[in-house]
Amino acid sequence: MTTEPVRVLVADDHPVYREGLARVIARHPEFDLVGDVGCGREALEEIRRLTPDVAVVDLRLPDLDGISIVESVVRDGSPARVVILSAYEESATVYRAIASGARAYLLKVCSGEVLCGTILAVARGETVIPASLQSGLASEIRARREQRDDPMLTVRELEILRLAADGLSAPEIAARLVISVTTVKTHLQHVYAKLEVSDRAAAVATALRRGLLT
Repeated sequence: MTTEPVRVLVADDHPVYREGLARVIARHPEFDLVGDVGCGREALEEIRRLTPDVAVVDLRLPDLDGISIVESVVRDGSPARVVILSAYEESATVYRAIASGARAYLLKVCSGEVLCGTILAVARGETVIPASLQSGLASEIRARREQRDDPMLTVRELEILRLAADGLSAPEIAARLVISVTTVKTHLQHVYAKLEVSDRAAAVATALRRGLLT
């Protein structure tokens, strides 16, 4: 019986790295490279249009990050399975990616052999997390379980989220609270991580649903 090749889409905003990924994948007969793109929104559009079996997506893409793409793919009910490629090893980021629906989380320093093996495993329905990230992910899961009874957000995080819910931009929030824009953005990133979302609108909606904003 002839097995159809796994249809793969690649999304990375660094042309040289993206071309390298495409070459590695294209030279394997098990794969059919159906496209390669350089930004998040185009990646999501091509996933919807081409319905690849596996999409290999950079975590940090212009205009729409990898986790947002995963969330959209899951919402769409798409059969495409997403592999996140990242230079970041933080356990909270790995947790968010997998919890959002990513089927694998690989570091960009991985070999071509590991990448291709992961794509094949994901196409079979498996979830792949490198051994080097598993301990950190387990610790993150335990920490989240232990913190369930603790206040979800700090007073400052709630204050910033309320102002964001009122429509204020990061510079406007910074001016209101007399803090730097960088500090505001850092607090918002902490909020996103705690609420397991990837943008402001989702954070506000989740906080309202959980009764954190009144």
